[in-house]
Amino acid sequence: MEPAAILPLQSPKDVSISEIQAELDKLWSTKGEHGAARASTFTLVVYEALDDRVLLPSPTVESIATQNPCRVIDLRERKSGGDDGVSAQVAAYCPIQRDKSSLVCCEYITLQAPESAFVRMCNTVASLLIPDLPTFLWWQGDLDLSSRLFQELVKLSNRIIVDSSGFVNPEEDLQEMDLLSSQGLHCGDLNWRRLAPWQELAAQAFDPIERRLALSQLEQVAIDYKVGNPCQAFMYLGWLASRLGWDPLTRQHTIEHDYPVDRFTFRDQEGRVVSAELGAVPLISESIVPGGLIGVRLLAPASQINPATVICSESTGCMRMEAKGVAQQSVTQQVSPTENQSLDSLLSYMLQRIQRDTLYEETLMMVKKMINAPQPRGGGGPPRGPPPRRPRPPPHPVQDQVNTPPRRPPPPEGGGGLWGLFFAV
Repeated sequence: MEPAAILPLQSPKDVSISEIQAELDKLWSTKGEHGAARASTFTLVVYEALDDRVLLPSPTVESIATQNPCRVIDLRERKSGGDDGVSAQVAAYCPIQRDKSSLVCCEYITLQAPESAFVRMCNTVASLLIPDLPTFLWWQGDLDLSSRLFQELVKLSNRIIVDSSGFVNPEEDLQEMDLLSSQGLHCGDLNWRRLAPWQELAAQAFDPIERRLALSQLEQVAIDYKVGNPCQAFMYLGWLASRLGWDPLTRQHTIEHDYPVDRFTFRDQEGRVVSAELGAVPLISESIVPGGLIGVRLLAPASQINPATVICSESTGCMRMEAKGVAQQSVTQQVSPTENQSLDSLLSYMLQRIQRDTLYEETLMMVKKMINAPQPRGGGGPPRGPPPRRPRPPPHPVQDQVNTPPRRPPPPEGGGGLWGLFFAV
C-alpha cells in the first residue's frame, strides 16, 4: 500500500525557544477552523548526531505522520564551529486520507545545537512533551551510557529505540542494551525486528512432527552475514540458543582471509556439545545491508530425516550453505524481500509497542554470555579478553521505580507447541 500524501499545514518556521509552545497554539487557532485536527497518541523524541544541514524533518521522521498522529521533537546535534546557540523550528504535516474529509496532523519541533547545549535544555524538552501520553526516545547517536544527554533523555522516556546496525562498538553496545533492560527500562531495536522473517522460517522448518526431534538434537549451526556490523548474527544465534536452553562454553574469534569468524560451543539441555560459527562474507549485492544475514544452516545427526535446514536470503546464500554438505537431504527456506523491512515500517512497528519485549531481553542476556565466553584451551588464535569498555554510569534512577519481574530462563520444550518454544515468553 502506498503511503498517504503529506500536506504541509505549516512549513518549517524559525522561532525562539521560549516561543515554541505559543507558536504551536497559534498555528492551531488559525488552521483548526479549516478542517485540520490537532491530535496525538504519543511524543517521539529523536536524537540525531548529524552534520550541519537544513532544518527539515528527515524522510523517516516525516513518514511517521502517515501512520500515527503525534508530536515529534527532533534533536539534531551540530558538530562544527564554536556556536553554542540553539536553532528552533516548528512545523505541522498532515496525511491526506481519501476516505476522510478532515485532516489529522503531526506537530514537528526541530532543534539544532551542540550536545552540551541539549544537556542544559533538557528541562525545556521535558516541557514540550505531551502530558499523560507515552514518550519514545529514538536514539541515533553513539550508544554511550555515560553520556549525560542520553541519561537525561532516558529519564523522560517510556521506551528507548535504537538500531544496532549502526552501533559503533557492536559487542560493547549489545551489552549496554542488556544493562538497560536489566534496569527495568523498555528497549527496542530496529535490527532485532529485521530478524523476524528468519525466526519465523526457523519455526516453520521444524514444525512438522517428524522434524521436531532433529531440533532438539542439533549439532552444528553456521550463520553467514554480509561483512560489517555483526549484531544481527549475534542476536540470531543468541535467540536460538536462549530458546533451546543452551549454555555457552567457549568462544574463539579469528580473522580468516581478512574477514572475522567467531566460533562458539554450547552445551544443550541433554549435555551434548553444539558448535556454532558466525562468518562475515564479502558480498556485492546492495539488497542486503552491511551485517545483514545471508544464510543459516542448522545440522542435526545424519540419522534424522532431512538433517540439514538451510535458511537463506538469496540464491547465492542458498548455494553457499547447501555446498557445505548433505544438500540433497536439506530443507531449504528462502527469505523473500519484504516491504516491512523499510526503516519507516520498522520504526512504525516499534512505536506501536510500549510494553517490554521479554524475548529480546532474554536474547540480549544470552548474547552477553556468548561474547564473554572463555577462549577454548589450545584453540589457537590471538589471546582474547573482554573488549575495553567505557565507564558505566550508576544504575538509572528509574530502576527503583519499576516493579521489574524476574528475568526468567527460556521455557522448557513442550507446552505451547513449537511456535511457543521459539516465541513464547
